[in-house]
Amino acid sequence: MCRLTAARETLELGPDAGPGSDLPDADLRQLWLAALTALLAIRDGAEQLAASAALSAAQRGADYPAIGAAAGMTRQGARRKWPGLAGLADGRQRKLMWWKTRGHQFAECARAVLTTAEGQPGLPWLANLRTRLAEIEEVSPAQRLDALDLMLVDAHAVALNASTPADPTAAYSIGLLAALTADAYAATNSHSALINRDAKACGTHDCPSEPIVELLRPGIDHQTEPACRQHAVEALRQPVNRIVTAYRPDVALPVFAEAHGGRSEQT
Repeated sequence: MCRLTAARETLELGPDAGPGSDLPDADLRQLWLAALTALLAIRDGAEQLAASAALSAAQRGADYPAIGAAAGMTRQGARRKWPGLAGLADGRQRKLMWWKTRGHQFAECARAVLTTAEGQPGLPWLANLRTRLAEIEEVSPAQRLDALDLMLVDAHAVALNASTPADPTAAYSIGLLAALTADAYAATNSHSALINRDAKACGTHDCPSEPIVELLRPGIDHQTEPACRQHAVEALRQPVNRIVTAYRPDVALPVFAEAHGGRSEQT
């Protein structure tokens, strides 16, 4: 059905209604405008329903043929409209698995950082991090994923911006929180999302080794530097240096642990 025919039916107009209608021009324009507005609302509603059906299918682990069928379109149409939607369930499962494995360690480390970083200027994320920690075990599994996403954002911001305390234990806690956050992002994202195409070699001069993490180092104005395992371990022995990105899962924590004599694996 074409839009003009649909508009006529919406208005209950006969097939001859139009410029020659007995209705005044102003009234006719208002009627056509109302009809088109209604049709646009119907179209938007249909698109929202299709998107909701596609999201529900993806969360149940559907691939693109099933996502397209749920949304009333072809596989190719669903792939073009929602690139990356297939595999969503895998990502959610990876997040839950990471939290089940590392959640307790992350929470304990975050609480230690909250205690030591309290009162530091320029850290508005601390209050949010404290709130997320209090809420995450009380919410439903679906809400827990959202809370985890937000908590990781706040933890990453703290890791980037918190100054290094003079107390070695406090400095260690911030470094461990940074490594845990990097590990979480690496564990819960697909491999393709972790590849940094510009990082082709370790940032240390004349080192050809493949980088596995990115470090935040003082004096670089919050710029990060890729590092191979050897140079990352050496750098992390200085508390001012922190891991902020891991290029693949299960890298950040072992590197941090090696730099600190295995402490993070025992925490």
